Amino acid sequence: MAGLIDSGAIAAGILLLTMFEFLALLALRRLGLSRLRAADILPNILAGDFLLLAWLTTLRHAPWPLTAAALLGALISHATDLARRWPAS
Repeated sequence: MAGLIDSGAIAAGILLLTMFEFLALLALRRLGLSRLRAADILPNILAGDFLLLAWLTTLRHAPWPLTAAALLGALISHATDLARRWPAS
């Protein structure tokens, strides 16, 4: 198990699962089984995916600007999600 975590295989698997989750939610919307729109769920999913990418870049010893870009993407996604959920006053 530690080998899977250290290699980043778990993070890559979670990234794949979130892509399938997003596509499944879009398919449910198209079939009329869900009222969620892509704009409602995409920022939340992207925030987690960017954090996983930041983790992968550190595991792979990538240059620090790649990790910083992934963390910035997570920040922007979280802020977008928060702004969309914040009640209008």
